[in-house]
This record gives sequence, structure tokens and C-alpha cells, in this order.
Amino acid sequence: MKQFRFIDLFAGIGGFRLGLEAAGGICVGSAEIDQQAIKVYRQNWPTDRSDHNLGDITALQQLPAHDLLVGGVPCQPWSIAGKNQAFDDPRGKLWVDVIRLIRINQPRAFIFENVKGLIDPRNRLFLETILDSFKAEGYNVYYKLLNSFDYGVAQNRDRVFIIGIQQKLGLPDFSFPEYSESKQRLYDLLDNLQAPSIIPESIPIQRNLFGERIEVGFNKLTPRGAFNDFFILNDIRNGPTSIHSWEIYATTEREKQICTTIMRNRRNPRYGDCDGNPMSYSDIADLVTDLAEPELQALVQKRILRQYENGKYEFFNRRLSGGIDGTYRIFLPHARFFGTLTARGMHDEIAEISVSGANAAEYKQNFIQQILIPKRHRPITVNEAARIQGFPATFKFHSNQSANFRLIGNSVAPPVIMALGKALQTINLFEPELCEV
Repeated sequence: MKQFRFIDLFAGIGGFRLGLEAAGGICVGSAEIDQQAIKVYRQNWPTDRSDHNLGDITALQQLPAHDLLVGGVPCQPWSIAGKNQAFDDPRGKLWVDVIRLIRINQPRAFIFENVKGLIDPRNRLFLETILDSFKAEGYNVYYKLLNSFDYGVAQNRDRVFIIGIQQKLGLPDFSFPEYSESKQRLYDLLDNLQAPSIIPESIPIQRNLFGERIEVGFNKLTPRGAFNDFFILNDIRNGPTSIHSWEIYATTEREKQICTTIMRNRRNPRYGDCDGNPMSYSDIADLVTDLAEPELQALVQKRILRQYENGKYEFFNRRLSGGIDGTYRIFLPHARFFGTLTARGMHDEIAEISVSGANAAEYKQNFIQQILIPKRHRPITVNEAARIQGFPATFKFHSNQSANFRLIGNSVAPPVIMALGKALQTINLFEPELCEV
């Protein structure tokens, strides 16, 4: 591989740096203002010069000589109304600074990362503004939604990557790297998990249509149908691996019937315009024979339902991602991926053991009896989160554990960045080899 020089904007704890160094890069500068992130960064690259951190990018002009400019630009609020308002939000203005630095420094190429909301159709004008701005500075621009799982990371993590290459270099078109799905199981990565003696046979995850890879969130996939590798705790959706509060708490068969009826009907447009609406006693009584309102009040007392001031009823756990009692999904040790790590924290946990069953109902009941009720599940640790994100075991973190989860969730997955760096190498972007670094 050819050596190249890169500068790491919005450097965080160094996810970009880890990936690019593995692809032949040498970091000649970084920019970060988060003090906790800076502390972790310096712990892992203690020999950097004192002026390696360039500071706030809004004050930067001419950067140290470099070939590649990279960074994970902070996320937008994604409530942009139109092209003229695209950069009004303070976080949107950071894109203005990025474009300004590209204009001044003219690196051979750049890589910028963002959340998948950037390519939502509602944000099309914002995305077009960014792409057009880069093109106006003389770059061929490519973008794609990539999932970290496709690059050997045991995590469902969708992120948008924008690649720019100077037009005047006359290089071949850039192609995003080939996929290489993670072959690991969570019991390979996480601590003190029991691997099942027999791993249930998986149906291959089909994500191709007419020869094109289909990018879909793994939380929407059921690789083994009714025998999924994780269970979802929620009261507003149903499915073979969905667990509801009325299946966990002490409830009668009648109460289970009432709750199931509400769940199956609350999205009916006759009750409102939302994707799930509160229902009045009379609404529910039309669906449940001989319903008495005290029956609903009993479910309120059990914190399965809540009652609003207007008298209507809704599930106490009414947000899908909020789960039940703070837990959304519980992944089994033989699962091939974990949920998306975020800076805001997460409600996913790992089970200590796997379960099996002759059919869907037995599989679900075994999970409830062997894992859920005896509480044989737990949150992941900081070190486990780092492994799931693709960080090496030698990486050093902050003494503040909550800060570590935030910093890891904000980071890019280094293996994805390594794959992108190697893809840039294949088009001879860094010829001739740079010896003066």
C-alpha cells in the first residue's frame, strides 16, 4: 500500500484514524473540541505533537499538507424545510466550514460520514446542496449508505459516506468496497456468554434485488422467521419474537385479551391520524365483549395502560424503542449482530444463554421462562461496546463509563473506514508514494 497523509476533522476518539492507519495512512492533524474525546484520543496516540489537535474547525484556514481530509460531521436536526434553509442550523453550518476547508486546501480526496437521515427523501435538497457544493470545488462525488455489518462488524449500523476525488487527477471512477459480512457470533465478542451446543440453522439473509444490494435495517429482518436471534420487548407491535408486558406481568387471560385487542386496533385510522392512537372506553368496549371500565383501570394500576386527561387509554410503554422497563431488545449469544450503538445510549441487552424450541410458541415461552423472568440478561459493558464497534482490545478509554458509551456511539466503525481507505488505494489515488510525511 502507498503511504498517504490525512487530517481527521471531528476526530472524536479516533475511529477514522484507526481505520485509515490500517489502510496506509499517516495522520498529520486532527480537530476536536470535546475534552473527554480529546483525553481518550491522546491516551491512544501519546506521541502526537502538542499542536496535533488543530482545535475548532470554524477557526481553521490553511491546514498542514495532506492528501485526504476526513470526518464524521455532527448530525443535523433533519427538520430542514428547504434548500435555502439547509445551513441555518448551527450544526448545518459545520458543513459550510467543511466546504470552506476543501476550497482552501484542495486535498486529493475526502471522506465524510453522517447518519442515514441525510439521504431521507425529505432531506433531498439538503443533500443536493452539499453534493453540488463539493462538485463546484472541482470534485467527483460519490455517496452510499453502508452498514457496518457488511464490513465485518457485528453491529447493525447504517451510515452515509460521501467520497470526493479531485476531477483534475483524471482517476477512474470510485467504487465502494465489496461486502464482507461479519461471521462472528456475539458469544465470540462478549464476555461470559454460553455458546449453544447446536446453533439453530439460519436462513440466509436475502438482501439482493435485481442484482443490487438492498440496504435495510437489521431490526426489520427476521433471518430465521419465528426463530429470530433477538426478542423485542414492546406493547405496540406483534410478531413471533415480540414480548408484551402482559406476558411478563401477572395478568389474567381476560386482561391479555383486552391488551391484545387494543394492540391490534390502535393503528386503525378510525381512532386518529397517528400510527397508533389512544382509544376511549367506548372504542374498546365495541371490540371486547362485556367490557367494564374498572377492567381498564386495573391495567392502569399494573402500569400496562395509562389514562389521559381526556379519558382515553394508551399503553404505558407506547414508544417502540423505549421497550418495557427500559429494555427494548434482548439479543441471544448466537446472534450475528447487535443493535446500533448511539451517543444517546441504548435499550438493547444481551442474554447470558441461548434458547431453542420445537416451534415458535415454545421458542418464545422458553425465552420468557429461561431468560426473561430469571433476568438472565444484562447491558453490555464499555469494552464490549468497543469490540462491537470494531475497536481493538488494546484501545484505552476514559475513566468515566457513561462518557465512554457516548464517545463510542459517536464514533465511526474503524473496519468500515479501513475498507474505504483500501478502496481509494485501488484507484491509485496516492501515487506517487509519499515519503515525506
